[in-house]
Amino acid sequence: MAKGGMREKMPTVAAWIDKLRDAFGAEEIGAQIRKGMRGEPVFFASENGFTVGTPSPPRVRVQWDDRGLPYVIEPGQQQSTKG
Repeated sequence: MAKGGMREKMPTVAAWIDKLRDAFGAEEIGAQIRKGMRGEPVFFASENGFTVGTPSPPRVRVQWDDRGLPYVIEPGQQQSTKG
């Protein structure tokens, strides 16, 4: 997505990236965004139905039991029906 297009379609993400550039340097943040654009799961953003970068693979999932208490399901683990 062109830089101007991103700013128009994803204004909150663009503002956040600007703050990251101010804090960590434009070169460093630009490098991470480019890695995400090339398929590395180091940068991903979504806003208004548009996405940029590569999402991280799922690490864990949180489920809630019948009492409303959370528990963690590791990747590849079957969901328990026990509460």
